[in-house]
Amino acid sequence: MAIQIEWSIKAEDTFEGIIAYLEKEFTQREVANFANRVYEKLELLRSFPKMGVPTGRKKSTYRTLIHKKVTLVYYYKPIKKEIVLITFWDDPQRF
Repeated sequence: MAIQIEWSIKAEDTFEGIIAYLEKEFTQREVANFANRVYEKLELLRSFPKMGVPTGRKKSTYRTLIHKKVTLVYYYKPIKKEIVLITFWDDPQRF
């Protein structure tokens, strides 16, 4: 059984917010590149759900870098074979 990926409302909102910002400030090419990075990372997570760095807050909560300024935080439920995307964290201070 393949690992399912569920998007929380917050993950959907933060992803859409980043896309809206990119559409306003950058070209469609950069928007497409970012979206492709996200979907490629999600496919990689299906095979390697523990590849992220543990956050230390809750067991099975990880973070993984999508872009140099965007981190995905997710929760892995091994028994249900499910990944729940918690949020896309956009850190403008990171460089």
